[in-house]
Amino acid sequence: MTIPVPGTYVIYNIQYSTQDVDLHWANVTDGAPIVGYVYNESTQNMLWNLQVVDEEKGLVQLVNLAGNNYAGVSGEIDGSGVIGTSIETTFKLHERKDGEYERVPFLYHVSLGSNNTLRIQTYNSELVWELPDGNNFTEIILSPPVSFYNNQAWQFIPVDGN
Repeated sequence: MTIPVPGTYVIYNIQYSTQDVDLHWANVTDGAPIVGYVYNESTQNMLWNLQVVDEEKGLVQLVNLAGNNYAGVSGEIDGSGVIGTSIETTFKLHERKDGEYERVPFLYHVSLGSNNTLRIQTYNSELVWELPDGNNFTEIILSPPVSFYNNQAWQFIPVDGN
């Protein structure tokens, strides 16, 4: 699997392509929500430093440049929020390509999503990041993976200098 090289990225949602991953108000308090928001180049809230933990396994950590804290989770159950935290948190990145078969409980489905998109999965479960809608300030949550849900697919766009 090919994962992005270490560096700084803007991460946007495939289904809601105007929505980028944003540490809400650059809040450094543990538990601050990570939300979708329209890109704003004048802020570092939407800039994420990708640190590779294990390239072969696709393990990474995401550190927000504005708050200098990690992307983490409020719990590892369906519907838990993705949050900012001082605790080092590791995620798995999974490629998702057109025509890829992906196991969904009780069925197999052919993905018809965008090429070279990634799923961001928790380290200890199969839950992935999902953006429930395209409105500003919508909190990113954890959900079971569904291959044809483009709101669970993310694109990493390198910032100049990567």
